[in-house]
Amino acid sequence: MNHQRGYDIQKTLQEMRDDYWRNLEVSEEQEKELGEEYLVVRIDAQRYAMAAALCKEVIKPPELVRVPRTPAQIRGIFNLRGEIVAVTDLGPLLTDHQQELLKASRLVVVAHGALRTALLVGGVEGLTRIGSSQVEPLAEGAAAGVRDMFAGKTLSGDGTLMILDLARILGRPELVIDQKGDTA
Repeated sequence: MNHQRGYDIQKTLQEMRDDYWRNLEVSEEQEKELGEEYLVVRIDAQRYAMAAALCKEVIKPPELVRVPRTPAQIRGIFNLRGEIVAVTDLGPLLTDHQQELLKASRLVVVAHGALRTALLVGGVEGLTRIGSSQVEPLAEGAAAGVRDMFAGKTLSGDGTLMILDLARILGRPELVIDQKGDTA
């Protein structure tokens, strides 16, 4: 019995390529539906989300060295594996007062462009995905000075989650310090 099977290798390879690209397109669409990944943190009693892509690491606060003549939101500096990093307290920008350093406090090291800083937060809750369809704009009555620091808000099982716009926050002039110690 002599059975001869004929395979069209070109046709088989083309079918495999088509399946690959079709699955890749579906994955991209599913990823868009799932949304972007955010790190959920607490500052005072409010919960905030920040783009996880800009968050490099989360650490316990080490001993900070206070720098004279810096604004209230710059809590000090510390050595992170040979790199001097400033600690930024978003409390004065968001709530008009500094946060207390507690056992649950953490530093979220973030980087955007040339700026790298550690944001002081009251605690880290974890990661979550937020789809663009879940994000609502802030109400018109929101304070104009703080409004540009937010990308919007969303509702979660634990209440409202304010979404911080880290790119805008890190670009704010009150976070830029020149070499003389004055704010830019």
